[in-house]
Parts: sequence; structure tokens; C-alpha cells
Amino acid sequence: PVTQPGLARNFSDDGLPAGWSRHQGWFELDKTDVPTADQLAELQKRTGGADALATPSYWDPATALDPTVAQKFDLHSSSLEYKRVEDCFMLTLRDKNWRIRIVSIERVQNVSLWQSYRVKRSTICTRERDEKAALRKYVRCWIFHGCPGDVASKVIQQGFNRSYTSNGKVYGKGVYFARDASYSTYPKYSSPDKHGVQYMFAARAAVGEYCPGKMDQLAPDVRDARTHLLYDSTVDNVRDPSIFVTYHDAQAYPEYLIKFTQGNPPRAHPAPNLPAARNYRPNILADEVLM
Repeated sequence: PVTQPGLARNFSDDGLPAGWSRHQGWFELDKTDVPTADQLAELQKRTGGADALATPSYWDPATALDPTVAQKFDLHSSSLEYKRVEDCFMLTLRDKNWRIRIVSIERVQNVSLWQSYRVKRSTICTRERDEKAALRKYVRCWIFHGCPGDVASKVIQQGFNRSYTSNGKVYGKGVYFARDASYSTYPKYSSPDKHGVQYMFAARAAVGEYCPGKMDQLAPDVRDARTHLLYDSTVDNVRDPSIFVTYHDAQAYPEYLIKFTQGNPPRAHPAPNLPAARNYRPNILADEVLM
């Protein structure tokens, strides 16, 4: 082994410290150091500051003994929080003749998923010089994902994993989200349970920079050939996207579960590439605290 200048450790011929291996997924205790205060401060800075991983202030106190267990909290129909989600949902319904009735809106509280989302969002937004502007440009709050009830239970605990939430391939083999709730109400996506109840998530998503999606592609196109940086998402129309496809599980957080029924569900598949609703805003929380 050789010693690199300025370092106390011995290094082998392949450039690794003596005793280290490229083939194991962990480090032996004597090959690690306790992080310094400066190193911890730098890590905190890179993830957005002291409150970067804090949960939203409007969350209810957790009642589960195990903090890794996700919880759902029913929103009262008279609350402002319920009204805000309801308004966003109803705004993007294309046909009022479907006679949609909301059964319930539940807030999903999953600390580990939330923190994973916040870290991923930070990595996307901190690429830009103005992070606040990036939050408004790269984050959608909310976009919709319809799924069967049994899949909804998995999403609440495990997040939007492509192994059970990929419901398309036209714009890539990722997790599909719709700008409009009307798209996700289609029974093919949010198939009714035995009581006729359908399930849809209103999700926060760090869609980042996006490119046109292609049939069956497994990842977005290359954005920067020099650094091999990929786009973050694929879409149906880059000028006015109505379909977003993400490829990283932590890109989206399932913030609200909306249960609903339809008295007259649509028979034809919803059309993509439709213009946004008149009062649509990409981020309904843009004028508030962007947690």
C-alpha cells in the first residue's frame, strides 16, 4: 500500500484506503469517523437547512407507537384543509354529468416518505441558482394518481413504487400522474371496490425538468451529455403537460387520499393534451409556505 500526501491512511494501488472494498455495501467500523460539526452543518445546508426534513405544521400528532408506520387522518368537510383539496379536485373535473360525490378526504402522514421526498425535491431544486423560483417551477401541488384500493394501501406505507403503481407505458415506464382529476377518475385507473368507491391520491411531486415521453422508455432522456445528467420526468406535451411520468420513487409524496363515487362514470378513455382549466395553478400552495 501507498500513502497519499496529506492523508494519514494507507492507500492500495487501486486508490482505495487499505482494507476497503468496492464490493461490499457497508463500511467496517474502524474505517469510519464520527462526523464533525462542520460536516453536519454542510449536510444540513445541502438538504435545505435545519427544518428541511421537518413535517408540515398542520399535521396531527402521531398516535402510532412506531414512527415508521404511516397514518391517515380524516379531514372534516367543514375545514379549510378539506375545502382546499376539494376545490383542486373539482376544478379539474371535465364533465359534471359524471355525478361525482366525495366520500372522504384523508391526510397521509408518513414521516419516512415525507423526508425522502423532501431530500429528492431539494436535490432537484438546488441545481438552480434561485431555489425559491425553482420550487415554483419544478414542484406540482397537486397532481393526481388513481389506483385500486389495495394498491392505495401499499402507496400509503411504501410510496409510489413502480412495481405496483405503473399504469402506463405510452410516455415511459414510470409512475403516471395527471394534472386533471378527470383523467384519474377513469375506472381503468381508479377501479371501484365492491361498494363502488374509487381511490385517488392528490400528490406533491418534484417533476423537475421534463422532456417528451416515449413508448416503453425506462428513464428520461439525457439533459446534459457532458455530465450525463438526465431529465427528471417525461410528459405528454412539454409546452402544457397534462400527464407526468416520474422514475424515482421519492419524487412524489401521497399527501391526500380522496375516496369518491361516480353516478355516471365515463365510458371513453380520457383524452390527453387538453388545455388546463381556466383557474388552474401548478402549485396551489404557491402563495403559502412551501413545505
